[in-house]
Amino acid sequence: MHEKDVLSRRQFLRYIGAGALALTAPPGLGPLLRTRAAPPSSLWDAWVDVPYPVPLPGDPGAPADDALRLARFSVEDDLKLPNGFRYDVVAAWGDRFGPADDPSRQVVFGYNADYVALFPTETEDEFHLFVSHEYISATPWLQGYPDVYGTSLHENGRAGDLVLANGAIDLAEAPPGRLETVRAVRRICKAAMADLGVTILRVRRDAERGFVVVRDAADHRRIHGFGRVNAAQGAPMALTGPASAMNISIVGTFANCSGGQTPWGTALSCEENVQDQVAEAVTPSGRTLPGSEPIFCGDKSACAANLPFEFVGLGSGLSPVPDARGFGWVCEIDPKTGAMWKHSALGRFRHENVALRVEAGKPLAAYMGDDRRGGHIWKYVSADPVRDPRDPASRALFERGTLYVAQFNTDFTGRWIPLTPETPIAPVDPGVCADGVVSLPRRPEGGAVRVGKDLSSSEWFEQIARYTGLPIEHVALGDLVAAGAPAQAVVLLDAFLMANAVGGTPCARPEDLEVHPFDSSVYIAFTDSTGDDEGSPDSRIFPDSKRTNSRQYGAIFRLLEADNDPAAGSFTWGKFVSAGECAEGGGGFACADNLAFSPEGDLWMVTDITTSAQNFPVNRDESSAPGSRKFPGVFGNNAMFMIPTAGPRAGQPRCFATGPMDCELTGPCFTPYGDMLLAVQHPGEAGGTRGAPNVQQPLEIRDREVHIMGRDGRVFVQKRTVPIGSNFPANKLGAVPKPCVVCIRPA
Repeated sequence: MHEKDVLSRRQFLRYIGAGALALTAPPGLGPLLRTRAAPPSSLWDAWVDVPYPVPLPGDPGAPADDALRLARFSVEDDLKLPNGFRYDVVAAWGDRFGPADDPSRQVVFGYNADYVALFPTETEDEFHLFVSHEYISATPWLQGYPDVYGTSLHENGRAGDLVLANGAIDLAEAPPGRLETVRAVRRICKAAMADLGVTILRVRRDAERGFVVVRDAADHRRIHGFGRVNAAQGAPMALTGPASAMNISIVGTFANCSGGQTPWGTALSCEENVQDQVAEAVTPSGRTLPGSEPIFCGDKSACAANLPFEFVGLGSGLSPVPDARGFGWVCEIDPKTGAMWKHSALGRFRHENVALRVEAGKPLAAYMGDDRRGGHIWKYVSADPVRDPRDPASRALFERGTLYVAQFNTDFTGRWIPLTPETPIAPVDPGVCADGVVSLPRRPEGGAVRVGKDLSSSEWFEQIARYTGLPIEHVALGDLVAAGAPAQAVVLLDAFLMANAVGGTPCARPEDLEVHPFDSSVYIAFTDSTGDDEGSPDSRIFPDSKRTNSRQYGAIFRLLEADNDPAAGSFTWGKFVSAGECAEGGGGFACADNLAFSPEGDLWMVTDITTSAQNFPVNRDESSAPGSRKFPGVFGNNAMFMIPTAGPRAGQPRCFATGPMDCELTGPCFTPYGDMLLAVQHPGEAGGTRGAPNVQQPLEIRDREVHIMGRDGRVFVQKRTVPIGSNFPANKLGAVPKPCVVCIRPA
């Protein structure tokens, strides 16, 4: 490593942040950490951490006692909360709501709830509950579909027949002898897409349960993968901004991950992994790249009962097949009417969420993450200033502005690079990426080329010079667009590749970003530093990506705009807390995901450990050593943490909840009444229904060995009991696991 790339001790302390070294404010980052006084105490502070399988920085007792205290641990298939708190289910997959005498206005609560938000209505103590539905976990979905919907997806009722023994099937053709398979697959595609999108329910405050759905209300709404249910008459569904002139058809929404709320009362829902179901790649003219459409497949990896783990290519089973370019955007949705606008000015990529700064007299700023390996941090800045943050006309601010990608520097500064046709190309060097690969625009064909694997950097430069007919030092983004095509629209359609072409920093799977309510600094959840064939993080900014320690599994960064100006062209940054084991400077968690701030200004975070790695039998050999893909199994089920942002415990995670088997906890949302709404996504994703009839698998694994590192740095063996499958939220053996939204509050 070059001498200038070596972090000084001062820089190192700033980098590892508040999660290490007794959680003192590191030099250089102190001003970011001390922007306000410690928050007042509240009911959300007065609790004892729930049992957690690995040491946390603030655990009681001496570090040397960790081995005895955690020698045995029993994972539970339930949402475990501190004593004095309870949860009640608000809505679960398959629940039907609406007027009993008018089925056309009834809606069904979708699958895999993610983002949750609450909007006031004209009636006191009644709200619109807005929920996103991200994807289909095929094993529990297929097992539970007959129970939820009262019908089978296969004519003979055997769900296992829906798994294709030979992989993908092209639904554009009907192979002889497989017509029933084709018909069954088309039923799957339509049913699955109908279970995605967003649900909007009218709910009311209830003294006993927190919130309950107004079951027979007439204004429950659904928007799914190919249409809407019960939208108000005349409610638009449209694409706005530069790409609106490209004749792109908007038919619905799916792959809805996290989101945001506007001050004028609309929801922002982010379309994330659309590439799993429709084509992502585009040509230089902005058309869908021929041959890039995913073909239907039931992926059988990590499955139970010979059922697929997930589906690919659901869009191919719809009729007509939707325009793939209509997905991958930030959707603004009016919960009152079901109107939806997809804002192309905010770019097309794998959106995790969007966090706003909306201040009168200043441009609107929207911060976003691209949840992929080597994805980017983004900021959109409106061309016009905000006049009245609560005026619904402010929606127009999303239609005209500039999208920027972040470039992080090793001296903890950074700049925002505009994604405009005039921006000169300055591509990311694959040599700085952990896996030595960066995806860049391929020309003349379109789509992506993996520079560092398929081509060298010099070969890519030659390709671009031939395509543009220009010296490479004179090439701008607009020159990568076909002649006659709308340059800004095509740049935004292909935002990920274009960002790499101008030097945007490849990051460690950026997921949620949130703006602190007191100081407007931006907190960023990076989920992990692993790479894949599409890209990997810049190892100068994410040195943990070298796969040598438990800190590889993410971190929370903090970004502060120059002069605290939302439209600033530069920023400073630091690490607030690292993932990983305490003895390695981590906060005791892995894979930070959704973030939310409490009214007191403390950070609440849920984790996103991939299902196949949860409770993996870690023995620290080559297959499960720190840095391997299975090592996150040491951290048990996904969990929720509270992390103070000020005071003596700033940056010190506390475990508030652990989730049921195979699940993620998503979308934490504090309500005006001092309680929390939370989604429980994909319980039973790998194991399916615990105790399902006719499924030969054990109810639990006892004494699974997991090698834990204590706070004193010594490794010990934990005997862990792990249930197989889930029955949440019914918590009754044999009951179908159902994604749901719960309300958490003091008992």
